[in-house]
Amino acid sequence: MFDAHCHLDRSPENPLGVLQRARAAGVKDILIAGVEAASWPAQTQLSGPGVHLAWGVHPWTVAQAPHELQQELDSLATLLNTPPVAPVALGETGLDHGRRLSTESHTSQATAFRAQIRLAQEHDLPLVLHIVRAHEPAVEILKSEGVPHAGGLVHSFSGSAEQAKQYVAMGLHISFCGTVVNPKNRKVRRAAATVPVHRLLVETDAPDQTPITRIPLPNEPAFLIDVIAAIAELRGCSSSEVTQTTTANAHALFRTLAS
Repeated sequence: MFDAHCHLDRSPENPLGVLQRARAAGVKDILIAGVEAASWPAQTQLSGPGVHLAWGVHPWTVAQAPHELQQELDSLATLLNTPPVAPVALGETGLDHGRRLSTESHTSQATAFRAQIRLAQEHDLPLVLHIVRAHEPAVEILKSEGVPHAGGLVHSFSGSAEQAKQYVAMGLHISFCGTVVNPKNRKVRRAAATVPVHRLLVETDAPDQTPITRIPLPNEPAFLIDVIAAIAELRGCSSSEVTQTTTANAHALFRTLAS
């Protein structure tokens, strides 16, 4: 299994223990997504066989400290030019128009998003996209800037099946997390049932978004099996089929070798 998006560096427990449990559960590869410059060194320390990195400036980081945006982007550009280890993607980046962030931050979020799309194009890296309640403006920006040749994924997809089709048409993958396990999340589950198989990915977003089947535990990559089982049921196939397909898709997107 390949966990296409998590934050192992933010684990409330020893990350190495979490990683051991993931391997025991059959999760052989994970992608640690970045959120801000301060977190990138901790990510780098965790990199190794089967542990892949993406660095980026998250919309929340942009919204919480807009005066530091240029410094964050400059740090990202410098890191990509002289990386201590080779990243396999750029992100998280994108737009978050949810209630927790002010509408005043939308402009700076868009600025950061556009800048990181250009960096991904420059360095031939796929994008790791965080898009919440902002699918229309995100699509507009992606169309105007151009999706990198390397593609990308919309992580923790929260949109409709129709919106997923838009992203797929642009060459992007759609990644589903523990929210798809909850029967009440009908919109996301419909999307998970219909995304083309060659664009389907799975993730945990650990330690966040624990599947309903594992509450009250903090989320971790080992719980990816619950996400896969839910998608398999929705698509009318076996968990092994979903595992094989999503693992192959992730390795192809991130240009990594099976560990």
